[in-house]
Amino acid sequence: MSAAGPGPAGGGLQAPPPAGPGSAGRRVSVTEYPRWRVFPPIALGVIMATLDMSVVTIALPTLQRAFGAGLSTVEWVALAYSLTITGLLLAGGRVADARGRRGVYGAGLLLFTAASGLCGAAPTVEALIVLRVVQGVGAALLSGNGSALLVQAFPLEQRGRALGAFGAMVGVGLAVGPPLGGLLVANASWRWIFLVNVPLGLLTWDMLRKRVPADPPPAVRPGAPPTALLGFGVAPFAWAAALAALSLALTRGPESGWGDPLVLASAAGGVLLLALFLGSQRRAPEPLLPLDLVAGPLGAAVALTFLGQLLSVSVGFHMPLVLEETGGFSPARSGAWLSVLPLAALACAPLAGQLADRLGPRTLTTAGMLLTAVGFWLLSQLGAMPAGLRLASGLALVGVGQGLFAVPNASALLSLVPAQRLGLASGLQGTTRNLGIAAGVALTGAIVTARYHAHSGTALRLGARGGVDHLAFVLATREAFRALAAVALLSAMLAWFARTGGGMPSSAQRAGAQSIAS
Repeated sequence: MSAAGPGPAGGGLQAPPPAGPGSAGRRVSVTEYPRWRVFPPIALGVIMATLDMSVVTIALPTLQRAFGAGLSTVEWVALAYSLTITGLLLAGGRVADARGRRGVYGAGLLLFTAASGLCGAAPTVEALIVLRVVQGVGAALLSGNGSALLVQAFPLEQRGRALGAFGAMVGVGLAVGPPLGGLLVANASWRWIFLVNVPLGLLTWDMLRKRVPADPPPAVRPGAPPTALLGFGVAPFAWAAALAALSLALTRGPESGWGDPLVLASAAGGVLLLALFLGSQRRAPEPLLPLDLVAGPLGAAVALTFLGQLLSVSVGFHMPLVLEETGGFSPARSGAWLSVLPLAALACAPLAGQLADRLGPRTLTTAGMLLTAVGFWLLSQLGAMPAGLRLASGLALVGVGQGLFAVPNASALLSLVPAQRLGLASGLQGTTRNLGIAAGVALTGAIVTARYHAHSGTALRLGARGGVDHLAFVLATREAFRALAAVALLSAMLAWFARTGGGMPSSAQRAGAQSIAS
């Protein structure tokens, strides 16, 4: 299935020729193509896929009432989507490496759009959960190839700016989800949080066909098995099941308790499946995850992606509890204070992209993590009434630090693989980012819960009758933020020592990257 329409033999849909005499009807190479024209369809598709991870959360109480279902059932409307994406991002990127990135991206876009329309018409909560899995498959094909398509279109010296703008768009998708969901649920229907994707998806698909050059004919590596273009056996399913199980354990652990049978079974099953998967990849002639490639600098970039997302989401997860439980803030006031972090990160992303093109990733990723550590240290000094300059400074420094870190790290990760493995790098990046989200929630919740029990002698039950011991909660929060500051410092050391020189790609990598855009 491809986004390309009918066209000349072997060419698919032709990209629009550049304006000028003698260019009519001539096929456009990527070198000649106006590069920023490819940005809107890629950004819009990934915004929709990202937005649908957060837009549903606000509608869960409404879905409970609409379907007469319990919260434990309705939660799977959100979980089914996020677990599917996490499990299939890598496979989506690898299939795109073999079959063509625009074609796979277009197929994912059409699947996501169709599933969104069906979600909006779902007659039962069970049907909605199944359709969210289908929607997640389409979203994985989108998210696993967005940054790879951009890297393919832009030369090395412009890549930072493109990824900076792309990172800002991903941030927009995450930030806009909850308010947009609330607006649609309050003024229309919960069904419109899905139906709104249909016109946007069709618009994006039309732009994709017109603006993004067609894929070259797929080529099989000499000596590769005949199925190399079709898939990787059962490896994608084993990988997806392992990550879905681990993500489920990390997501449910802080809420249900780490001794809960479902949490324990998910964690044990995920670890076992992951071990079997890694063992199979060492022997596979065409591995889904080439382990030799993940070692070295690429492995460091992947680890830093995980750590950066873990740190970023920890603030967003725990600070609302701090502000509302100990500070007495209303949800609206709490949300206004927390907006400082994503706004700071969004403001820094384009600047970080431009600086990354000149300075390379080593300096910026290290500086970003150091600023993040300072921000967490400031947040660890908050008292029982968190407000004022210290709160604003802490949130802003974490936001600026992550804004400076994320774009150069993404650029470095995508520059460390040959052109034919860009889908692998893009899918791996998305997978570790999603795992970082789950791990950040789990780690912060585990530290706060354990330290609260140590200080108060009772279990932490937010919202329970009788309230919580505010002193114990403040002390536990301080200790959690100090631990996260230490994680940020360790990440800064990894960013500095794992990259030699100025952090710029080697001449071989630069030549390979330049061939992507020519």
